[in-house]
Amino acid sequence: MKIKALIGLVLLIPVLIYVWMNGSPVSIHFIKWEYAVPQALLVLSTLLVGVFLGLLLSHAWRNKEKNLQKKNERKARKLQKTEEKLLKQQEKEQKTAEKKSAESTMVSEENQTQDRDQV
Repeated sequence: MKIKALIGLVLLIPVLIYVWMNGSPVSIHFIKWEYAVPQALLVLSTLLVGVFLGLLLSHAWRNKEKNLQKKNERKARKLQKTEEKLLKQQEKEQKTAEKKSAESTMVSEENQTQDRDQV
């Protein structure tokens, strides 16, 4: 962070020198309006608007990335919960299948036993 501030100050020095040396009035024409403002004020205001827009866009970009990351984390948690539910359901089905298999084995053994007794 300190490096960014230092770079900003280094870049600001030439701008301030330019503003100090160019204080003559300049006419600005916008649609039907016409204004005469010092060139220094025009340059500084343009610089400040650019810095403000840059910070605003930078902040919006960071928030977009954070929101995307949070959204992806929510999706991952949802998928994990769904996976856990599916695993529980598979275990339950497997236990049910094992019980049915055991019951059918017992029934077939009983039938075999009855068949032997009859013979």
